[in-house]
Amino acid sequence: MSQRFLWFLPLAAALALTGCSSAGEPQPEPEQSQTQQQGGNLDAGQVETVVRNLLGDDPSLTVVGNETMQQQLQMAKGVGSASGITPEECAKQMEQYTVTDLTASVSASGSIPDESLGKVVEVYSITDEATRKKISDALTLDDISGCEKVSVEQSGEKVSTKRQILPLKVEADQALTMSTQIDVGAGQKLSSVAVQALKGNNFVIVTFHTGLAEPATMAAEAVELTNKAFAEMEGAN
Repeated sequence: MSQRFLWFLPLAAALALTGCSSAGEPQPEPEQSQTQQQGGNLDAGQVETVVRNLLGDDPSLTVVGNETMQQQLQMAKGVGSASGITPEECAKQMEQYTVTDLTASVSASGSIPDESLGKVVEVYSITDEATRKKISDALTLDDISGCEKVSVEQSGEKVSTKRQILPLKVEADQALTMSTQIDVGAGQKLSSVAVQALKGNNFVIVTFHTGLAEPATMAAEAVELTNKAFAEMEGAN
C-alpha cells in the first residue's frame, strides 16, 4: 500500500510512517529506565504503554519504542518536507508549516496495517520549549486556499492529491485535522485523515488511512482516539 505518500501532510506527518515502516521488524522491550520522568514529562515506558492502551491487542499491532523512534527522528531531520511538491507556492507553504525535528521528545508509535482501515498513533512527550513552540506555530495553519490540490513527485512517480482542513473540535490547546485523498492511478484512491494536536507538553498524531472509505467517515474516530491519547498521557503523570 502506498502509505509513503502520506508524508506530505502538514507538520510532522512524515513521522506517521515510522510505525508502518517498522512493521515486521523485531522491536525492543519497553525502555522503562532509559528516560526518567522529569518536569511532568513521561518516560519511555509510559509513552509506549499509552500507545498499547490506545490500539489494544490487535495481533497485527507493531509498537516502536523511544530508542528506535529517536533513531528514526534523527533520520527524518534531514528529509525535505516540500521536496517534489507542486505548485511552488504550495511547497513554500508546506515548508513553513512543517516541523521535521522532534528529537527533543520521549516518544512511541504504534501501527495497525489493514486494507479496510489502517491506523498509526504517535505520542510525544516534548522535552524542549523551542520544539514545543515550533509545533505550536505549525498548528496555526488554518487555510490552504489555492493548495487544496497538489502534485507530489517521488521516485519519478507523480501523484495527484486533494486536501482539506476539517474544522473538528479536539480536546487540546491546538489541533489541526486534515483529510487527504490520493489518486494512485488505475482508478484507485487512497484516503487518509490525520489529527495533529498539542496539549501542554504532549503532542499526538493520529493517522487513519484506507482505500475503501471517504476521509470524512474516518475523522470522528480519529479525533476520539486523539482525545483518548491525551487522557491516557495525563493519567500516566
